[in-house]
Amino acid sequence: MSEKQPCTYQQTRFHRFHGYNLSLHDQDTVAHREMSFANAIVFSERSLSPGEVFLIEIESSENGWSGHIRLGLTQLDPDALQRSGHLLPQCAIPDMVSNKTMGESWICALTKHQAWYDANYLTNYFRLDGNHVFTSRGTFPTSILKSSRDDKMDILPTDVGSRVGVLYLPCGQNMAVMHFIINGEFVVPLSRTIPYNDGPIRAVIDVYGATKRVRVIQVYNVNSLQSACRETILKNIKAASVSKLPLPNALKEYLLYKT
Repeated sequence: MSEKQPCTYQQTRFHRFHGYNLSLHDQDTVAHREMSFANAIVFSERSLSPGEVFLIEIESSENGWSGHIRLGLTQLDPDALQRSGHLLPQCAIPDMVSNKTMGESWICALTKHQAWYDANYLTNYFRLDGNHVFTSRGTFPTSILKSSRDDKMDILPTDVGSRVGVLYLPCGQNMAVMHFIINGEFVVPLSRTIPYNDGPIRAVIDVYGATKRVRVIQVYNVNSLQSACRETILKNIKAASVSKLPLPNALKEYLLYKT
């Protein structure tokens, strides 16, 4: 009888086609700008599903430059660009936003202060429910969206240790809204007219200005049968109903990400 293989997951990475001032490390999960302040655009390795969160953490910054990381979504195909010999523009804003000959992009600059709002979504693609988040790709604890720094209450969106996520949610026929989640808090919705059925949508990051190095945070690490079972259960019931299940308390705590 053959030995059973452990469950595996698809790691989230950056695409290997990127700006010439950028280098990738740690199996393409870290993007580092080597010099200057620009030419450091990079994409998610694959396209995103509606409600799927692409999350990064700012790992280092560099004094002497103005501006910070730019983040958003794009329908540009980095594989096609690479095959055609295209060079990426110097900056995501305004170059990728204003030049639509290669494809549409929706990108915003991250600033020290953002406009927050209290989101309580319940859709087929994304659901905030207690201390976990259900998305079209999988379930994860809300704590992973927050900074890992001890002083997380005082952290600014552009600080080292800040975690920034981007996603899109359909809001009508072939229309979607782009959202940012910064250190666990929702930013007021940004682009509202993304034609998400017109082509695959990827995350796009410009490691610009004072931002020097960013890392992909692995949100969807479903690498065990136990965590896969938890994800399936939480797809079908709300967190508030877990206490009513005929299960030992230890299992209930596991389902609620308390252990």
